[in-house]
Amino acid sequence: MRRVLFAALIALLPVAILADDMSVSADPKARFDEFKTFAFRDRKIASDRPELDNRLFVKKLESAVRTGLRAKGVTEAGSNPDLFIDLILVGQDISTAMAPPARGVGPQPLRFTAGTLTIDMSRPGETEPVWRGVYRDDETTGSRLVEKLPQDAGKLIDKYPKRKAQ
Repeated sequence: MRRVLFAALIALLPVAILADDMSVSADPKARFDEFKTFAFRDRKIASDRPELDNRLFVKKLESAVRTGLRAKGVTEAGSNPDLFIDLILVGQDISTAMAPPARGVGPQPLRFTAGTLTIDMSRPGETEPVWRGVYRDDETTGSRLVEKLPQDAGKLIDKYPKRKAQ
């Protein structure tokens, strides 16, 4: 019985390590009802993984942000937007070893891909964002991260304040 319980605990340990983390912050003085339009400005990808540093993947992220903001009542503008959107993605492969779970057992290898997506929204002419969402996602492979990050972007945008009906 002890061995079965021990094996189950070892199997669940990587799941606990590969947890997602999300944070959102907003300028308390910003009046989000005044922001009616947005435009994408900067897209920065810092990763050696080709599936992350890929224009088609960036388009998926943009689409998730666009869809989420439209649902909040903010539309995309071709010129003179109320908000500029900057997307920053940092991705890296992590290879480490977990401490031995028991005497007589060696270190257990642990490999995963970590991605941190930051979405900044700034007023034109300002450098400080009025809204920032950060999502950290660890997945077993880079391709799994590519699959999940657009959904994660949507979760961040869900936290953006909805515009009141005008």
